[in-house]
Amino acid sequence: MNKEIFKSEMDSDTETEQPKTSSDVFKIKIENILCVIFTLVILIYSASGPLSEFVRWFIEITTSDFEELSRREQRVLFREHWLGATYRSFERGFLLPTGLILGLPIILSFAITLITLHKSSRLNWLDWALTFVSTGVFLVWIGKLFSIDAGILPSATSIDYLLFPIATIVTLYLTYRYFGTFIVVFCVFWILYFFVRGYLPEWTGIFAGSSSTVEQSLRSMVLNFWSQTGGMFGQPLQVVSGNVLIFIVFGSVLMASGAGELLLKIANRLTGGLTGGAAHAAVASSALFGTLSGAAISNVVSTGTMTIPVIKKSGFKPSFAGAVEASASTGGQIMPPVMGVVAFFVAGQIGLEYRYIVVAAIVPAIFYYLGTLLTIYFEARKKGIGPLPRENRPGLNRLEQTRCLVFIIPLSVLSYFLFVQPSVPKAGFYGFITALTCSLVLFPEFRSWSKIYNAFVTAGRMAASIIVIVAAIGLIVGLIQVSGFSGRLSLLLAQAASGPLFSVLIVLALGSIVLGMGLPPGATYFIIVIALSSGIEAVGIPLLSLHLFVVYFAVISTVTPPVALAAFAAAPIAGADPIKTGLSAARLSLAGFLIPFIFVYHPSVIYKLQIFFEWFEGEAVASPAMIDISTVGWGELGWIIFAFVVAMWLLASALAGFEKRKLNLLERLVRSIIGIALLVPDYTIAFIALGIAILILFFHRIQLWKVKQN
Repeated sequence: MNKEIFKSEMDSDTETEQPKTSSDVFKIKIENILCVIFTLVILIYSASGPLSEFVRWFIEITTSDFEELSRREQRVLFREHWLGATYRSFERGFLLPTGLILGLPIILSFAITLITLHKSSRLNWLDWALTFVSTGVFLVWIGKLFSIDAGILPSATSIDYLLFPIATIVTLYLTYRYFGTFIVVFCVFWILYFFVRGYLPEWTGIFAGSSSTVEQSLRSMVLNFWSQTGGMFGQPLQVVSGNVLIFIVFGSVLMASGAGELLLKIANRLTGGLTGGAAHAAVASSALFGTLSGAAISNVVSTGTMTIPVIKKSGFKPSFAGAVEASASTGGQIMPPVMGVVAFFVAGQIGLEYRYIVVAAIVPAIFYYLGTLLTIYFEARKKGIGPLPRENRPGLNRLEQTRCLVFIIPLSVLSYFLFVQPSVPKAGFYGFITALTCSLVLFPEFRSWSKIYNAFVTAGRMAASIIVIVAAIGLIVGLIQVSGFSGRLSLLLAQAASGPLFSVLIVLALGSIVLGMGLPPGATYFIIVIALSSGIEAVGIPLLSLHLFVVYFAVISTVTPPVALAAFAAAPIAGADPIKTGLSAARLSLAGFLIPFIFVYHPSVIYKLQIFFEWFEGEAVASPAMIDISTVGWGELGWIIFAFVVAMWLLASALAGFEKRKLNLLERLVRSIIGIALLVPDYTIAFIALGIAILILFFHRIQLWKVKQN
C-alpha cells in the first residue's frame, strides 16, 4: 500500500525521467504541452474577474463625459462598446458555459495523466488509446451540457449508457494508478451497493430501505452523474476548478524560481539554533511551505528530500526523521493562507467566505506546530542532540534578505484580496501575477522562457493529479447521496447526537480517522458531512466548529497508523519502516488530536480573531455558521493559549519520557493526566490542574538540583 501511495505523487515524474524511444520523447513533449495549456486555462478562468474590471476601466477612461451618463446609458455603452462586446462574446462562449468550466479540467487532466501512464514502450499504444477515448467521451459530455444550457431538458440517451461506464472505468483506473487500491475498492463498493440496494433484506439495517430495481438504478446513475453535473462533475470538482487550481500555479511559480532553497535557509536560520535544530528547521520549512501549498504528501516529497537526510545526520533515528517531515507537512493543510483543498470544500458546504476560515485556522495552526516543536525538543534532549552547527545555519546575505520579498509581497497581495476584497479566484490570480513578477525581478536565473515553461508544466501536472482524485471523490459523494444511504445514516446519527456532546465528538473523530486512513481528507470530509446532513442541529455546536472538527481529524489521519499516507510517503526517503514512521508521526502530531476538541469547548480559539473584520469593515461579523463573536473574550483566548503551552509541555515530555532527566512511568502518567485536565472547559478543574502542573515542574527542577549537588 505504501508503495502505491508514494507512487501516486511521483508517478508522472518517474515515468518520464528516462525516455527510451523517440515515441517516449514525443509523448513527454505532448504531455508537457498539455500541462502548459491546462495551466493557461486555469489562469484564464481565474482572471475572469480582473479581466471584467479592466474592460470596464478601459471603457470609462476612453469615453468622454462617462460620469454624466445615466446608469442605463452606461450599461448600454458597456454592451455596445467594441471591447465590451468582444469581452461579452468571449465570456458567453468560454468563461460561463458549465460544460467548459468543468469539462476542460477533466479532459486536460485525464489526457495529461493517461498519455504517460505506463513505463513500458510496448504499452504506448494503450496510453494513446486511453487518451483519445477519454477525450472523446468527455467532449460528448461537454456537448450535452451546452444543449442543457440552451434550454434542453436533461435526458439519458442510449449512447449515454455506453459512455458513462467508460468514463467511470477510466476514472477508477487512473485513481488506482495514482492513489492506490483502497479508494478504488471503496468507490466500487458504493457502485455495487447502488445497484443491489433494492434487494437487500431488512437485517442489513441502514443499507436496506430502497425499492429500486437494477434498471431504475442504472437510469438514475446515468441521469444524475452523466446527463447533469453530479457525480464526478459534482461539488468537489466545482470547488476545486473554481477556487483551488490557481493556488497550485501560484505555489509552483514560487518554487520553480528558486524560492524553495531560500525557504529552507530561512528555516535553518530561524530554528537551527534550538535543541534538535535540524528537525526544528524541517518543521519551520514545512510550515513556511504550507503557507503556499496545502497538500501533505506533495509537501513531504518537495521538502523531505532535503530535510530528512539532515535530520538523520544530526542523530535522530530514520523513522523519527521521516515522521518529523510527515507531521510538519501534514500541518500544511491547515496552515493559512493557502490551506488544503478540504478548506475550500468547507467554505462551499456551509456558505461561508473562505477568508473567515483562514482566520479561524490561525490559532489552531500555531498550536499544531508548537506541539510538534515541543515534542521534537524533548526527543532531542533525550537523545542528547544539540542545535545545528553554526556553519550550517549561516545568516542571510543582503541579496537573500532582499529576495525574501518574493514571499512577503505575493502573500501580502494574496491576503489583501482574500480579506479586503473577498474573491478567492481573484486573490489567486493577483497572487500569481505578483509571484511571477517578483520571481523575475529577484531571481535573474528565472528569467528564461524555459524556466517559466517548466514551472507551468509542473503546475499543470500537479493540478491534473488533483482533478483525478477529485473526480473519484465526487463519484463517491454522489453515490452516497443519490442512493438514499446518506439520509438513513443521517437519521441514525441524529439519534446518536442526542447523547453527550463528547461522545458524539469521539464518534465523529473515529469515523474521520478510519475513513481518512485510506481516503483523501476531502473524501473523508464529504462522507462525514453528508452523513451528518440531517443531524447537524442535534449536535448543538456551530457549523464552522463542527465542519472544522471533521476537517482536522480527516487531515490528521494522514499520520495515523496503520495507513498513514504522509508517513508512508516519507518512509522511503528516510529509509525507514513505514509503520514505525507512522507511529512516530502520530506522536509528533499529538496536538492535532487535541486541537479539534479545544476549539469546540473553547470557541474563542477560532472565533475571537474574527473581530479583525469588525475593526476594518466597521460592521459586526454575523453568519449562521458561526457564533456571536461578542460572546467570547480576549481573556478566554489568552487563558487557553497559556493553558495549551503548559499542557503540551507536560504531554510532550511525558511522551518522550524526559525533561531535564529521565521520567519514570508514574511521572509520565501524572503529567499526561494533568496536561489533559488543563484543557477542560471547567475552569475550576483547569486551575487546580495548573497549580499541580506548577508543582510538578518546580519539584522536577528541585530534584535535578539535588542530584547535581550530590
